[in-house]
Amino acid sequence: MLLVFYGVTSTFSQQRQEDTIRYFTIPTLPQNVADVNSMLIDTGGVSAPKDTLFQLLTARGDPISYYRKISTEVCFDGSCRLLRVDLYWNVTGRYLGFELPPKGFLSKAEHEPFNEQEYQQLHAILADSLSPIGNFNYQNLIPQSSAAEGVDAVTRPTSKDVLPYVVKGAVFTTHKMWNLVYGQVQRDVEHATEAALNPGFLVDMLNSDDIWDRYWALDRMHILSDHPLQVKDKVVGFLCDSSYNLVLHALTVLPKDWGEDSSFQQKLWLAFDCVPPALRPKLMEKLGTYEKLDRSIMLDITDRLPTMYGPVLTAALQCLRNYLPKEPEILRRVTALLDHNNPYIAKQIKKFLQEVPTID
Repeated sequence: MLLVFYGVTSTFSQQRQEDTIRYFTIPTLPQNVADVNSMLIDTGGVSAPKDTLFQLLTARGDPISYYRKISTEVCFDGSCRLLRVDLYWNVTGRYLGFELPPKGFLSKAEHEPFNEQEYQQLHAILADSLSPIGNFNYQNLIPQSSAAEGVDAVTRPTSKDVLPYVVKGAVFTTHKMWNLVYGQVQRDVEHATEAALNPGFLVDMLNSDDIWDRYWALDRMHILSDHPLQVKDKVVGFLCDSSYNLVLHALTVLPKDWGEDSSFQQKLWLAFDCVPPALRPKLMEKLGTYEKLDRSIMLDITDRLPTMYGPVLTAALQCLRNYLPKEPEILRRVTALLDHNNPYIAKQIKKFLQEVPTID
């Protein structure tokens, strides 16, 4: 059995084995590698348009991570250095880590080796998918005056705009590695994982501690034609998460066909009170899209109308509006609120009732 061991005790970690320098983040899945699948990919390069992406697999054949052996030159104005490094991606495409060949090392200007702090800095930069380094091209990495003067590529100064986002003295190496991590190979990794997606695998992604993985899984639920109860419960559970954006995203991607099940509707309604107040209208709108809404939910919404204000009240009334033609009892309860002692509630109810379709 082939095993890949990661030195992971924190978000950023380092391990040296047999004079090998390795830095890795925490993977989504345990790295119990039983097999390796070699995949031919298009690099987009001219001299080497094809390369191999290695897919690490469990005994069941599920992917758990990927790596690519990089052998390329970091060049500028004809001055080049060989970069040899293995780059690793998590199963969802996010950066996982890098490994240098035995006794290999990265160097700065004048071939000075990286120290440990610089390796950690590079690792942190590579782990940041939103790093501004992605907005710089090679020409932006040096001051324009230096470029015009033809300063040697090894000793040339670095643009002050890019300094906060690179390892000092290794601007081109930093830029090259970051773009390798977040270039076409990242998309190749995601496509390979999508092709292997199954319900159990999706649950693992939704259970990840990394928010990138959870977004990734939410965006790919549509790939599967059937979703087990575990998936549905996990997604509904996200509605009570402390991350506003995750709650919003979960609400946005909720498959409409899940709402055909009244038990799912109940779970969605039970999450109403823990959803951020600004997103409660969106949850109410979601309930209003179902062809048939559980009657107990409609009654509960009706009874809670006097406690609602603003967009939440508007969304609740619009939700009920879709079902009132077949629910005279609920219409009666809503109409009773015309005499509510809160003028705002009474006014909103009056306006709403003027727009309600006539019940046959």
